[in-house]
Amino acid sequence: MTYAWWQKLKAMFGQDHFGFADSWHRHRYVVVDLELTGLNPKEHEIVSMAWVVIENQRICPRQSAHMLHSGVSQLAQSPIYHGITASRLISEGDSMAAILTAFDAVCEDSILVFHNALLDERFLRCAYKQQGQKFRYLTLDTLKIEQRRLARQGTEVALDALSLSACRRRYQLPVYREHNALSDALATAELFLAQVNHMSRQQRLPLSALITAG
Repeated sequence: MTYAWWQKLKAMFGQDHFGFADSWHRHRYVVVDLELTGLNPKEHEIVSMAWVVIENQRICPRQSAHMLHSGVSQLAQSPIYHGITASRLISEGDSMAAILTAFDAVCEDSILVFHNALLDERFLRCAYKQQGQKFRYLTLDTLKIEQRRLARQGTEVALDALSLSACRRRYQLPVYREHNALSDALATAELFLAQVNHMSRQQRLPLSALITAG
C-alpha cells in the first residue's frame, strides 16, 4: 500500500478502522516470497510460495510454510535459479487453489510484507483472479522502505543496491541462500524487523509511518 492509498482510505472511512495510527507492533505480518518461471505475470507462473509470520515483534517459525505449485505448465530455464524440478512439482506440489486457501487461513487480519512487491504482488493478484477471487490485503515493501531511507540520507542508490542481499548487508545481517522461497521469506522478515528497529530508535512507530515508507 502506498501513502496515496492510505490517504484515500482515510478520506473514504473518516476514521482509523485499519489501525494506521496504532504502533506497528500491534499488527500481525505475513512475509511472502515467490519463485517464478519469469517476470511477466501474463506469461509466466508461480513455481513456489513461502511465508513467514511476525507477531509481537518476533518471527514465528511454526507458522511458516513453503508450498510448491503442481500446475506449472512450463518451467523453461527457471530451475537454473530456484532448483525446483518438474518431478518435484508433481510429487510434492499442490494446486494453486489449495495454496491460496492455506495462505488465506494464515493471513487473516494480517499485513503482507514483500521485498519488491511490484513483482510478487502482481503475480499473486493474477493467481487470485484466475481462481475467481480478489486479492484483499494491505502490503508493505522492504525494498521501498530501504529506497526511501537511502533517499532521505542523500545516498546515491546503485542499480544493485536494493537487492535483498544488499539491503541485508547494510544491517549486518547474515548471508542466506538465495532463490529459495522460504529462505528468502525469512531473510525478508529479518530485514523488515531490522528496518523497523532502525526507524523507531526505541520510539513509538505507527503503522502509518511504514505505509508512508513502503
